[in-house]
Amino acid sequence: IDEHAAMERVNLEKIEKQMKQKKHDTIALLVPITMELTNAEYIILKQNMKALEELDIEVEEFGVNSIIIKSHPTWIKKDYEEVIIRRIIETIIKEESNFDIDKFLRSIMAMAACKMSVRANTNISLLEMQQIIDELAKCNNPFNCAHGRPTMIFYPNYELLKLFKRTGFDIKN
Repeated sequence: IDEHAAMERVNLEKIEKQMKQKKHDTIALLVPITMELTNAEYIILKQNMKALEELDIEVEEFGVNSIIIKSHPTWIKKDYEEVIIRRIIETIIKEESNFDIDKFLRSIMAMAACKMSVRANTNISLLEMQQIIDELAKCNNPFNCAHGRPTMIFYPNYELLKLFKRTGFDIKN
């Protein structure tokens, strides 16, 4: 099992469930996130402000070419708020007139699920491993992460024995 891919799948399905709600629960930021943009970026963002509203991200103008983020939906995990919101805004600006809200939401959900998952090669406890496996077992699609990579690979005993140049018949129980 790839713990990053497995946790990414779990996070994706949690986010999707929350995103399907008509009105998302939001969290007000104690210290708002301030973003300075170029004039061109600011204009593009203003033209696509509806996307941020649909995500329940509260944005206000703050001086010349600046915005402040005052609240965000609860599906954005604590300590990941700024990086995820910045990535959302960068995506809106990059896509500009080709912006498609459904494609965008799918991409944002995948990115958020990835950012919120344990990093590859991170040591985690047996309890954390078991929790990931238990949550993965509850997923609608436990076999692939948000980006389509496998969460697990199955090797039959015979295939493992072949890798060690054993036939299975030469091993005594």
